[in-house]
Amino acid sequence: SGQSQVNEGGSGNKDGHSMQRCANGSGGARNTDSYTQAAPTPGAANNCAAPVELGACGETTQSAYHLISAVQGEITDINNDRSPLYGETVIVEGIVTMDKQGGNLANGDSSYQYSGFWLQEEDADSDNNPATSEGVFVYNYANAVAVGDKVRLMASVTEYSGVTQLNNVEDLSICSSDNELPAVTQITLPVSSLEEWEALEGMLVSNNQNLVVSDLYGTGYGFGNYGQFVVSSKLHFQGTEIAEPGNDEALNAVINRAMDVLLIDDGVSAAYPDFIPFPDDSGFSADNPMRIGYSVVDVTGVMHAYYENYTIVPDELTIDPTNPRTAEPVIAADADLVIVGMNVLNYFNGDGEGGGFPTSRGAATAEAFEMQSDKIVAALDAMNADIIGLMEIENDGFGELSAVQTLVNELNAVQASGDEYSIVNPGSANIGTDEISVGLIYRADKVSLVGSAVVLDSSNSPLDEDENPLFIDNKNRPSLIQSFSVNDSVFTVSVNHLKSKGSACDEPDEGSLGQGNCNITRTKAAQALVQFLATDPTGSGADDFLILGDLNAYSKEDPMQVFYDAGFTNLKYTEASTEEQPYSYSFSGFLGSLDHALATSGLSEKVVSVDAWHINSVEDSLMDYETEENGQSYRSVDNYAAADAYRSSDHDPIVVALKMAADTNPAPVDPAPTEPSPTDPSPAEPGDDQSGNDDDADAGGSSNGGPFNPLWLLPLGLIAMQRRKI
Repeated sequence: SGQSQVNEGGSGNKDGHSMQRCANGSGGARNTDSYTQAAPTPGAANNCAAPVELGACGETTQSAYHLISAVQGEITDINNDRSPLYGETVIVEGIVTMDKQGGNLANGDSSYQYSGFWLQEEDADSDNNPATSEGVFVYNYANAVAVGDKVRLMASVTEYSGVTQLNNVEDLSICSSDNELPAVTQITLPVSSLEEWEALEGMLVSNNQNLVVSDLYGTGYGFGNYGQFVVSSKLHFQGTEIAEPGNDEALNAVINRAMDVLLIDDGVSAAYPDFIPFPDDSGFSADNPMRIGYSVVDVTGVMHAYYENYTIVPDELTIDPTNPRTAEPVIAADADLVIVGMNVLNYFNGDGEGGGFPTSRGAATAEAFEMQSDKIVAALDAMNADIIGLMEIENDGFGELSAVQTLVNELNAVQASGDEYSIVNPGSANIGTDEISVGLIYRADKVSLVGSAVVLDSSNSPLDEDENPLFIDNKNRPSLIQSFSVNDSVFTVSVNHLKSKGSACDEPDEGSLGQGNCNITRTKAAQALVQFLATDPTGSGADDFLILGDLNAYSKEDPMQVFYDAGFTNLKYTEASTEEQPYSYSFSGFLGSLDHALATSGLSEKVVSVDAWHINSVEDSLMDYETEENGQSYRSVDNYAAADAYRSSDHDPIVVALKMAADTNPAPVDPAPTEPSPTDPSPAEPGDDQSGNDDDADAGGSSNGGPFNPLWLLPLGLIAMQRRKI
């Protein structure tokens, strides 16, 4: 009939926007004056209130006029934070504090950003109630505004993903421009409750702590998905990495972290951004990474949220690379032997001749495998190890086309003459029946093999009290064990990859006390390994043992206690360690060590440095070998991979450096008498335990027990072997 469409410039969504005929069905089919736009009213009459006019700036007499704090409402329950005015049409006034209606990014790209802006009440109109927010997000890109504008608008109150917002703007006026912004609220991490963040939703906030990047994916939508990362007041560690299972400190780790996290967002709501403006305006790239451990200072922005993940959309921030990449691990200068354990993250080489992709795991294309191989070789080459234990390599034997032979060929291609690696072959077609296995390679010019390579699996495992194998090889990957000789010293290395915490094992109380699935399976495997090693399986006569690999247990969990009780020392928690609180893996915002090196006393005395080289756990997965161009299986804008060591896997390698040669110039020995004087019958300090046991936790909190002698466990091993059914 020539009438204009209803609110042609409006914007809305299904949750807060509907067309309703008023008054409840009046008017003809072509009479648009009989329709109104309002929030849906399912099961109730249409919202046919009398028409509301915007009115003049400063006018407060209309019934629809409300302070922004009234729109947000007082927060008393984080699980019930919906606006008390939900579904109503309201009039508000405030100052534009951030404009994300659309514009150019730091790299010049055009973006529609958040398609809206944030509005905050003037300080003079604040209700001074700390339980109500003075700010709100306005979903509107049709009416251009600028930061500092005083805006009066009429819109519907809606909720979007837990965030109160004004939608379907019916009218908007700019009252004035270049106004002073409302006061910024100073915030501090951690908080005592999440209600503190909810009461700041939509408001300007600032933090001047020295925050730390604590996660790149495990909270919110993720760095590569939505350009977000997590900051905290400190790094957070798995509860069972720092305290024994069931301990209050372990049990409280999750809630403590929940109070100490905020997301930092790139200011663009679109998924898979082409440009991520972190760590600086030049943008994220293979040479300009974001790493867990970076410092974040002087953050100012507006408080937002995603499904209760509270977020700052920053206007200002500074990111300092305080946990920078290193070109190589820390290795003591006096070391003469280096042993490395590295998870190579499903290294599958197709048919071994450049084809056969995709395989059941790993790279989807030959190009992706080439990148994966280049990254792993770069990491292994930089570590310059003499013995390397591998985990998660394809279990396809030891032939010329096998994955382990392909990796060794690629690694040897970049070695100096005489430094090439050889493969430990236990003489079997495969190591177990799993798709992945462990592997062991060494430099024959540096160390010599002693005895026979042996595989521990269910067939030769020590038995439990019910005469069942302690080591279950359809859960745990079989262990590969070999003895070596260097400088007339003989020692045995066991490479291991125990059952993951992922899929369940149908165990009693599975997952209780924070140890994840299959804890009993891993614990029994640890018992089997200790008993098996005590029988000298390689026939080398070695007294020194090194247990290496991905044990899928954090440092205080039950499987680790088995090793400690048997006299093994967790080398990451010794004075030789390069860090006070070690870790090798990041999961859901928590750091911890799943990858370990455990040694008997004679060998641990020769360790001069232990380094978890942080090239993987603290890097974003965007850096891995998969890209949108080489066959990754998920949607993403990802072209960040480079043929370097960083994010060559998801676990950090552990680098153990030893000094095997005898010291030709020992330090002089103090000839002072060691016997106590007759007048001092007890030279020990009060409280010292004279039994030789360590009643207190060591530097890592683990009681490692006394020196390990394999002969102590020999009877157990022999009994277990005799009890096997032939």
